[in-house]
Amino acid sequence: MDHDGSMSRMLRMCEWVMRLAYTNLLWLLFTLMGFGIFGLMPATTALFSVMRKWIQGHEQVSVFRTFWKVYRVEFVRSNLIGVALLIIGTIIYVDLAFIYPTSWFLHVLRFAIYIFGFLFVVSLFYIFPLLAHYDWKKRLYLKFSLLLGISYLQYTLCMLVFSALLFVLFAYLPGIVPFFSVSILAYVHMWLAYQVFKKVEFDSEQRAAEVKKRLPSFLQSKRVNTQ
Repeated sequence: MDHDGSMSRMLRMCEWVMRLAYTNLLWLLFTLMGFGIFGLMPATTALFSVMRKWIQGHEQVSVFRTFWKVYRVEFVRSNLIGVALLIIGTIIYVDLAFIYPTSWFLHVLRFAIYIFGFLFVVSLFYIFPLLAHYDWKKRLYLKFSLLLGISYLQYTLCMLVFSALLFVLFAYLPGIVPFFSVSILAYVHMWLAYQVFKKVEFDSEQRAAEVKKRLPSFLQSKRVNTQ
C-alpha cells in the first residue's frame, strides 16, 4: 500500500515537472512569435491564465488551446499595458542612473525614487495575475496592482522572497532556466495572488451582505421621518 502511494506521488510529481517544462517552452515560443518585445506581455498573460486554471482545479484543460486563445485576445491590451510599464520603469532607471546625491535635496529625491521603484516592482507582481483573472479597463490594472500589493504586503513579500530564492537557484543551475524559470515563478505568484483575490472577493461579499442587511431598516426609518 505504501509502495503504491509512493509510486502515485512520484508519477504525480513527474506529471507536474512535465507540465511546468511544457508551459515554459510554450512561453518562449509565443514570446518569439511576437518578436520578443511584442510577444512578452501576451505570452506571460497566457502563461498566468494557464496557471490560474490549474490552481482553480481545472487540471485537464487544453494547455495549448488556452495559451493560444489568451495570447490572441490579450495581445493588444497587454502590450499597451506593457508600454506604460516600460515608460515608468525607464523613467525610474534613468533617474537612479543619473541623479547623484551631491546635496541633501538630491539625497531625498533619490530616496523617493527608490520608494517609487519598490512600488513599481510591487505592481509588477500583480499585473499578470490581474490580467489573467479579471476583464477590466487598462488603467484599472495599474491602479489595483499597486493597491493590492500594498494592502496585502505579506503576500507581496512572499512573492519577493520566492523570486529572490529562485534567482539564486537558477544562478547555480542555469541549465534548467529554459525549462522551468518562468513557469515556476508564474505558478507561485499566481497562487499567492489568487489567495489575495479570494480574500478581496470574500470581503466584498461580506460588506455587500452587511449593507443589504441594514438597508431595509434604514429605508423604513427614513420613510417614518419623512411622514
